[in-house]
Amino acid sequence: MQLTLDQILFLTPIAWIGVAALLHATGYLHGDGKKRQGWFYFYFLGTLAAMTGVILAPTKFAFILAWEAMGLFSSGLVGFESASPESRKATWIYLLACHAGAVFLILAGVASERPDPNWAAIWYLALVGFGLKIGFPPFHVWLPEAHPAAPAPASAVMSGAMIPLGFYGLVRWLPIHTAALEHHVAWSMLVFGGLAALGGILFALPQRNIKKLLAFSSVENMGVIAFGVSLWIFGESLHDGCGGAGETISWLGMVGAALHVLNHAVLKGGLFLGAGSVLRMTGTLDCDKLGGLLKKMPWTGSLFTMNAFGLSGLPPLPAFLSEFCIYAAAVTALANHVLVLPAALILIVLATTGGIAAAAYAKVVSATFLGAPRYDDAKIAETPKQMIVAQILLFIPNLVLMAPVVVLLDFLWLVRRYVLPRGRVNQRNLTWDCGYAEPTARMAWTGTAFSQPLADTFKDVLKPRVHVKRPEGPFPGDAAVATETDDAGLARFWNPIFHTAARLFQRVHLLQNGSLHLYILMMIVAILVLLVWGAFV
Repeated sequence: MQLTLDQILFLTPIAWIGVAALLHATGYLHGDGKKRQGWFYFYFLGTLAAMTGVILAPTKFAFILAWEAMGLFSSGLVGFESASPESRKATWIYLLACHAGAVFLILAGVASERPDPNWAAIWYLALVGFGLKIGFPPFHVWLPEAHPAAPAPASAVMSGAMIPLGFYGLVRWLPIHTAALEHHVAWSMLVFGGLAALGGILFALPQRNIKKLLAFSSVENMGVIAFGVSLWIFGESLHDGCGGAGETISWLGMVGAALHVLNHAVLKGGLFLGAGSVLRMTGTLDCDKLGGLLKKMPWTGSLFTMNAFGLSGLPPLPAFLSEFCIYAAAVTALANHVLVLPAALILIVLATTGGIAAAAYAKVVSATFLGAPRYDDAKIAETPKQMIVAQILLFIPNLVLMAPVVVLLDFLWLVRRYVLPRGRVNQRNLTWDCGYAEPTARMAWTGTAFSQPLADTFKDVLKPRVHVKRPEGPFPGDAAVATETDDAGLARFWNPIFHTAARLFQRVHLLQNGSLHLYILMMIVAILVLLVWGAFV
């Protein structure tokens, strides 16, 4: 069987992250019983096999079967900590999202087999079905619930390799390059990409749970990939009337989207494995309760920091290159006075999300690994070697582009060591400490405090809930301020719909009162309605 380029593109993260996550799991699950570990590996390997089946499926029917199997196996990973109410809730939401997506894909598949298919309607059915897996708002609500609940190795695979498979389905099974779909595909990818990129990183910013922050960040990165797909199709729609600009825009958009699939896979996979290492050694993922871990966990802290640095889109790591291609495609469009509105929107949203992403990752890195510890760190140590090797394995692809930077840093060190004047005496003194000679970790800023000024700028969108404990009496003991930010998609979109449906079903339920007379009356009325329908229609 000869693999196509798109199959190789999406198979690579499955294999690479799968091996790293399995290695990490041997340390992550150390101490669990053999039966419990056996169930994890059953669900994990089943998920990898189903994901591979999704890519290699030769027909739409086989694709749907593999797609459903992928959802069922991965739901076992989401609900692995079944004793936790949060895990059971996350599993329920995840299963609803998986099966709802399958329903839309089946409808799209059946409609595409008609003699005269309406490809626009089919596209939007498929967009909802695959969008539920990709995490386009408002279909993203399972991500911030599932990732904190699932074990870290599972989260690495699901975020890095599984959710981009929605793009594979859209590209593989729909004629997106035809005149009937070009504008539908380009504009819908632009709109959903903007919602995902900006909305995802905005709601990542105030999160205290590291894995929940990473989950919202995955939504943002799917938006970046969607921007690349949008420019790819927009460029193709220009054909040959723009002096070659359309071909350049299309090529840069396609390359940017493909590279970001790979970059997001290794960088986000490494971040989830790093978060799992933090959880295993500290017992918490609340970055406001951590701090100073870099001294105790230098390998984990350094790799997590570099992955976060890369996923912010900063050079020289590969995510900069993929985003640069998308920027270049948009700038090419503006320079040639074509696609002005889409290109301008993409540039504005990408620039905004890049700045907020840098702030979000600066928050989680500084609050977790820098500063002074906010806990008893006497027993904290670096994770087992296999967990470190797993994170290094995912970081290897980044080293290729980092090589020039390493050479530059070595050169600067040599200049500092042998060229600059030596012999100066470095004095150490206390900085101004607000009157405290020996400040404690409680006096340092938390991650929430670090990001709060920026989060307040978008408070009308985030709508945080603020809990204040005010000081009381002339000699107050303590005071506290805490904020919580709920997912807007769940709180403001899905919950009202589900609550309305529940009230409706509750009223319908009154008909099921157990009265035989009522049931007979309903049957007679139904028969009369059918008779009238048959007589006059």
